Parts: sequence; structure tokens; C-alpha cells
Amino acid sequence: MKNLLTNLTLILSLILIISCSRDDSGNAENQTDPLIGNWEYSAQFENDTETTVNNCSPSTIEFTQTGNRTDLYYGTDSSGNCVVVDTVNMTWEKLSNGTYEFTQNGFTFSDVVTFENNNNTLTLEDSYTDGNGNVIVYRFVYTRIN
Repeated sequence: MKNLLTNLTLILSLILIISCSRDDSGNAENQTDPLIGNWEYSAQFENDTETTVNNCSPSTIEFTQTGNRTDLYYGTDSSGNCVVVDTVNMTWEKLSNGTYEFTQNGFTFSDVVTFENNNNTLTLEDSYTDGNGNVIVYRFVYTRIN
């Protein structure tokens, strides 16, 4: 009986050790979101027509692991130099199916986010309906800096 109890204890200990040491790296919670990083503005589209915001680039966007987003917008100073003209801070959260929610000063909006080129190209897409019932789709394309 004592021998059976010892063997049973060893088997249970072995099962616990094996189950506790299993690698859960396949768990989605442990994977880094491809959104995280620094991105440089590449292009902007309105209903599939490329538009230019200004001739001064790069405007950048940074997404952090802690859920912060910082947008730096560049413009031209009186000497013609590109300088940061606006900094926008907000938070981000991944909802589902490529939809992310962004919040700035209590205002929340959602964008569809897609990744291409091995997660090195980011597209933020949103749309709205104007006063005439026309749907306008905006796409902002960024390239990963790091």
C-alpha cells in the first residue's frame, strides 16, 4: 500500500510539472500586436483617390504596448523648414476583426486597420456619410519605421 501511494504521488507530481511548464506562446494574449511601433505617413486616399495633405513629410504615428497613441503632424515654418506643428495624444484598443478603437479627450472613434508587407505597411480606414447620403471612405497608409 505504501509503495502504491509513493508511485501515485510521483505520477501526480510528474503530471503537474509537465502541465505547468507548457509553453503558452501560442496564446493570443502573449503575442505582440503588429500595430505597436513607429510609423511614417506614406499616402492618403479619399474614395480611392490619392490626396496630398501637405508637401512636408514625414508625419508620424506611434502606438505603444501600454495602449497610447501619439500622432506628430508636420508643416512648413516661415523659412520653409519642416517642423512639428501639432501633437495629438490618444489611447487605442483592439476590438475585433481588425477594428481598433481610439479615444482622444473623451471622443471615441473606430478604424479598420490592415497590415501588409510582413506587417510593415499599416492602413487606417474610416468612413462617414455626408449630408447628402454619400459615403466617404478615408484611408491613411503608413510605413513602419521600427
